[in-house]
Order: sequence, then C-alpha cells, then structure tokens
Amino acid sequence: MKTKNKYSGNIEQEKLRLRIKQLELEKQIREDWKDIKSGFSIPHLFSRTNEKSLFSEAVNYGLDYVITKAYNRAGEKIEISIRKGIEKLKTVFRQNNLF
Repeated sequence: MKTKNKYSGNIEQEKLRLRIKQLELEKQIREDWKDIKSGFSIPHLFSRTNEKSLFSEAVNYGLDYVITKAYNRAGEKIEISIRKGIEKLKTVFRQNNLF
C-alpha cells in the first residue's frame, strides 16, 4: 500500500502558485511589449514634444561623436606641427651656434 507524502499537498499548491505567477508575468510582458510597439513609430521618431525626439537624440549623439573625433585629431595634428617646428628651431639654432 502506498503512503501519501505529507508534503505532496504543499508541492501541488506551490506549483499552482508559481504557474499563476508565471501567467501574470507573461501577461505583463505582453502589455509592456504592446506599449513599446505603439510608442515606437516613424512619426514618433521625428515628433517634437517637450522631450527630445529619438531622432534628434541620435543626431546629437552622432554629431558629438564626430566632433570629438575631429577635435582629438586636430589636437594631434597641431601637436605634431608644434613638435616639428620646435625641432626645426633647434636645428637652426644649432647650425648658427645659438643653442
């Protein structure tokens, strides 16, 4: 004769509780996904509201990146030019015995 485990009722209740929680979370995910899809549209990307549009944020980020790269590159070029100028001055001074 089989004896029933005294915890089997608790296990079944816990399974049921977890399944209900899973279904609730899946429902919440579906609702959140619908909200995301409805809020993400081409007109919404270019819309002007109190907050900045996604398109303008992307443009600003891209411009910031390009400007930073150009600024750094210009700084490197200027530094190279200055070092070359200093080296030329040193050679001129050495040639004229001024240094």
